[in-house]
Amino acid sequence: MRHQCAFAESASGYRSALPPRWQGEAGCPCSLLIVPAVLNIPPGLVKHIDACVRRGATVIIESGAGFAGHGNFRQHRRALRELLQVDVHAPVDLWSRNPRRAPYIDYTWPHPAKIRDFSRVVPLGDHPGEIIAWADGLPVAFKHRIERGTLIYFGSPLGPALWAGDAEARRWLLASFPLFD
Repeated sequence: MRHQCAFAESASGYRSALPPRWQGEAGCPCSLLIVPAVLNIPPGLVKHIDACVRRGATVIIESGAGFAGHGNFRQHRRALRELLQVDVHAPVDLWSRNPRRAPYIDYTWPHPAKIRDFSRVVPLGDHPGEIIAWADGLPVAFKHRIERGTLIYFGSPLGPALWAGDAEARRWLLASFPLFD
């Protein structure tokens, strides 16, 4: 399924971290669907996401809007809200909040993990589900059960950390999904 991926290194990061047997072809029935660094969310992609999650898949939507211009962010935000019922706030520059400290995302599920961020996050607004990650006191990730599947939203891309070889990011990703066993 084609979509506008804001960071090529995000998609590369997931490919490098996932076992080859979980890297299926587009359109095949899946247990895990990752939409890395998404900015543009066309209706066809929404239908595919919906079908996968209702079949029992885990679907990760990773926002690529942290560095989007105002107009692109507004379109991204509207699509998330109207098509996926995910509410987000404007991007936040973590470096400007505390310029003396490198930004980290604090994950709480499935186990505590601290993973380096690359400076900007798209925090959550009102949403269903459980908050699973925070950045400097801002909620930036959740998981929500939908019928047989689970929708996970990342407002801080994990893919670039995987691409950079972050061992903690890889451990967290692989521990998050029992399907890798």
